[in-house]
Amino acid sequence: MLRIKKIDALLVSVPLKQPVKMAGVVVASAENLVVKVEDTAGFVGWGESASAPTMTGELPAGMLAAARYIGSQLIDTEITDANSIQQLIEPLIYANAGAKAAIEIALLDLIGQTRQQPLYQVLGGNVRASARILTMVAGGTLEQEVENARRQYDEGFTAFKVKVGVNSVDLDLARVTAIRSALGPEVQISADANQGYSPDQALVFAKAAQDAGLDFMEQLVHGHDLTAMADCAKVSNVPLGADEGIHSIDDIRKHHKMRAASGGSIKTIKLGGLLPTLEAGHLLSSLGMSVNLAGKVAETSIASAAIAHLAMVLPKIDWATSITNQYLADDVVSKPVSIVDGAVSVPQQHGLGIQVNEDKLTQYSGKFEL
Repeated sequence: MLRIKKIDALLVSVPLKQPVKMAGVVVASAENLVVKVEDTAGFVGWGESASAPTMTGELPAGMLAAARYIGSQLIDTEITDANSIQQLIEPLIYANAGAKAAIEIALLDLIGQTRQQPLYQVLGGNVRASARILTMVAGGTLEQEVENARRQYDEGFTAFKVKVGVNSVDLDLARVTAIRSALGPEVQISADANQGYSPDQALVFAKAAQDAGLDFMEQLVHGHDLTAMADCAKVSNVPLGADEGIHSIDDIRKHHKMRAASGGSIKTIKLGGLLPTLEAGHLLSSLGMSVNLAGKVAETSIASAAIAHLAMVLPKIDWATSITNQYLADDVVSKPVSIVDGAVSVPQQHGLGIQVNEDKLTQYSGKFEL
């Protein structure tokens, strides 16, 4: 049992190595919420959530305000175990899944510190020692994208996500086809439209997806349009996953019932933390649906470590894991989460297993403009 003494929250803006172009947005920096929790014994836990207004509706300033409000309500509260965290946080404020997730991750890290356990043990124990990483192909000319994909393949990556929905359907299909041709049949290649297609465009893409060499496709239309998603699923043998359409456990059930998706991309910022995301992963598995565990582009090694620990625990991740600190030009920890031969493993130190550099936090909080 631990008692909360102090909760601090701040915003950071960390530049990406190069901007990532997705449907509806170009991401040049990670504008994220970072939370620090301290207990009365002096242990410290860290959490993080990325802002993603087009996905969650949360703006950085609102996330900060929500986190500070939640934090003020939790001072002097006793945390008995991991499962009690959601019961404490959820009633305090409606929605605000990203803010809740950052605090929940920090509290889970804190539990790991006090128990002297790595986070994956706090979450229930690992079923794997490493997780395959899904890497992005987004931006540049077709030739540059193919070259980038080949380079990442040579580095050991075997799962690739091509960002589509910004260009014409014909160009997107040409990009996917070229990358499949360059990498061969053994790798997993997906296409993520980030809601970028109209229903008619999505149908054209879905019908051609198999010939283009895709293993699965993701969120071709707006997240709320389950009818259009179901229409796309009907016309293609390529599995269709939901991302922006999943913000709750019930959303997964709705997609399954309407046959609007055969898999899902689950994120802490959408579901409110690691434990709800773990629950979502179990539900997807029980329904026979595929699982992609994902961070948002981009998160520092605080959130990426949390995702890596969760990847060790989920019953299945057949659509790979997306961690995103590798897209950043800098990080806020002394030893960033690393990808080796296209996979991530987790340290055995307590909690998240990271050492936050608070000078870096100060540096990048100073770059944030509300």
